[in-house]
Formats: sequence, C-alpha cells, structure tokens
Amino acid sequence: MMRPYCKSSLSSKGINYLKFLYVSTIILGLSSFFIIASTPPRADAQKTSNSTELDTLFESADILFNQKKYDEAIPYYDKILTINISEIDALNHKGLALWELHKYNESLQYFDQILSINSSNAKALNNKGLALLGLQKNDEAIQYFDQLLSMNSSDVYALINKGGALLALEKNDEAIRYFDRVLSINASDVYAINNKAEALAEMGKNEEALSIIEKAAIDNPKDETLQSTMAFILANMGKDNEAILYYEKALKINPNLTEILYEKELDEFNRLMGNKTTQQQ
Repeated sequence: MMRPYCKSSLSSKGINYLKFLYVSTIILGLSSFFIIASTPPRADAQKTSNSTELDTLFESADILFNQKKYDEAIPYYDKILTINISEIDALNHKGLALWELHKYNESLQYFDQILSINSSNAKALNNKGLALLGLQKNDEAIQYFDQLLSMNSSDVYALINKGGALLALEKNDEAIRYFDRVLSINASDVYAINNKAEALAEMGKNEEALSIIEKAAIDNPKDETLQSTMAFILANMGKDNEAILYYEKALKINPNLTEILYEKELDEFNRLMGNKTTQQQ
C-alpha cells in the first residue's frame, strides 16, 4: 500500500492514494503516502494572560487527537478559537481532525483561514493540498505542493505529497522522480521507499520494487504498510507462500489492515488470506 502519512477509504481509479500522504504531526503518526504538516502545540507561542488556559486546552485536545478521538478533540480546539480566533495551531489541528474524519470541505476552511493570516504558511499550504486530494482535485492540489516547492525545493512534505498526487493521476514515472528526490535527501525515508516500490509495482517492475523495499521491511518490522506492500509485490511475482507470511505480519500489527488496502491489493489479500482478518478480530 502506498503512504500519505494517513489512511482513507477514498480511491481514485482503484488506488487508495490517501494512504501515501505524508502526515507529519508531532501529535500524530499516520501511515500512508502523504504527509500532514503540524507543529508541537504552543511550541513557540507568545505567552499571554491566557497562556495557562490555552496550554491546558491544547494538552487535552492533543491527547484526544493522539488517541484518534477526533470528534472529541474538536470542541477543545473550538474553545481555544473562542479565546483567540487567529490561533494558528488550533486552526491547523482542527482542520487536521476534520481531515481525519474525511470532512475535507470543512477542513479546507480552516487551512484557508490560516492562509488569510499568512499566505506563505507552509503547514496550511501542505494541508490544503491534502484536503483537495481528499476531494480528488488532484491537479489543484499539486498547485499547492508546487507553491511549497517554490519556497523550498527540498521540502520533503511537498515532494512526498506531490508524488502521491501524481500516483493518483497514474503518472508513475513522474511520481518516482519526486520520491527519488526525497531519497537523495534521506536514503532511508520509509514513505519514499514504500511509495516508489508501489509505483514500480503498478508499472509491472516487481523485481525492482522488491529490491528497494525488502531491506526497509526487514528494518521496520512493525510497519504494516511496508509489510503489506512487500506481500503484494511477492504475490505479483507468484511467491504466494512468502506473501502470506508478510500479510500475516501486517495483520498482527493492524487487524484492520483491509481498510487501507486499495483494490488490487485487496484482491490479492483475499485470494491468499481469505477471511483471516475477520477471524483475528
């Protein structure tokens, strides 16, 4: 499966591209092929008379967010915004919570609010792009990732997420170029490795895909995305017994694995594993 740093059941032409988003938040570690941008709450906030109350609200909200209780976290961000309607972190985190709930249109308004305050805010540009991807507005999303890259050509968030958008558009060769740029910055970036392998597999280049993902899967035994992508590639190569072992590893990590597999992967999983996921739950 490809990686946002996030999961979703939405698909484009059978590809669950939101798996590949780079969602990089301090309060959240999402797996998939895009990256959401966030910052440590109040990390650099100016202290005010309301600081203690805001810090308490942020702490409560972020605990719930980290527990994936997004509906419960949102009221805390709302309380913060009643104190300071322009609190950037609260706007961003509420937008992310809505994004996690697949309320992409609603999440857009919070990223837009940030951009109305600061049109160059990197987190908001990135996350607006992700919200547009959720709405399958891939070309429009790419414009925001390009804007980030015009500000910083080595922005890993933008490189991963633009690559993910190109994969959604089935432009695999172009996507690989962006993942390679990430790997030139950090050769062990698991998102770039996984997504590049996924793109190669989509192109039928399974041997090459296996050669770049195998070590990452061994080095990251608790990463269900890498394990399931390994399984899918091995299944494509007719190595069913090996593929089953990797699917079993992925299932132990995430019993709900099938929720983040795209159509082709799910077909292979069902062919090899049947209803094992149901039995384990």
